[in-house]
Amino acid sequence: MNPARMKRVSKSNPCPACGKPDWCLVAEDGSAAICARIEQGSVKKCGDAGWLHIFRENVPNVPNVHRSLANKQKLVQIVTAQDKQPDDIGLVAEKYHKQLDQGRLSLLAGSLGVSAESLRRLKVGWDGKAYTFPMSTDFGKTIGIRRRFSDGRKVSVTGSRTGLFIPVGLTSTGLLLVCEGATDTGAALDLGFDAIGRPNCNSKIEMTAKAARGRTEIVIIGDNDQVGRAGARKLADALVLHYSRVRIIHPADGVKDLREWLSAGLNREMLLHTIEKTSPIEIRITFTDRRK
Repeated sequence: MNPARMKRVSKSNPCPACGKPDWCLVAEDGSAAICARIEQGSVKKCGDAGWLHIFRENVPNVPNVHRSLANKQKLVQIVTAQDKQPDDIGLVAEKYHKQLDQGRLSLLAGSLGVSAESLRRLKVGWDGKAYTFPMSTDFGKTIGIRRRFSDGRKVSVTGSRTGLFIPVGLTSTGLLLVCEGATDTGAALDLGFDAIGRPNCNSKIEMTAKAARGRTEIVIIGDNDQVGRAGARKLADALVLHYSRVRIIHPADGVKDLREWLSAGLNREMLLHTIEKTSPIEIRITFTDRRK
């Protein structure tokens, strides 16, 4: 595969590996690309240009191993046996946590705008290719691992069960923030709050309710978009059946999530003021007339 026979990607013809319109190269016939961002699923490194990805079989001069196939420009990556969940995923998560050195931790903290200390409390690790975040049950047993690559992509280790992001060092009473994702949870920790995170805005409602046991107040921090608002309300409607004070907070206009809000200047006092002026959610009960 000769990079000279490849051309620069563009907005009209983005990289089929990362989807970006710059930096990468793509073959004129679309059979391959040299992606400057994504290593996973590649065949080999092409110097400073990036990693070679193959999207069609029988391409000359490329060994027929670990190929990446594309269907309608959606990258499908082969899962190898080493990606399968081990017998004790908790021990593996702990191994990854110990493998994360201070330099790589500082790099992640800087890129996210979240402190290294909060990431440590979330037991972030490194598996050799991606950062890892353990997912736990409501009582703290690790049941899965979420991988986060340097380009922001997130996937779970094959065989993982989906759980909550629960940091170490939480108290057992008082106010609890429920966030969307591990990094927003880290932002909440930076603000000085107890916080846990759901893997997305529509999952683990029952597990979240159990994890909040003993709390006098729960504040759901939802993303500032339609999906985030709907998911936060769905969780609130479930929690209010068990807890007397449940509130929903969304970031200010123009801000997507809590981490972005923190970077924009949010501090603990500002968030406390927002919480105090937000009315608790009331129980909603819908009756169905079965006579109709």
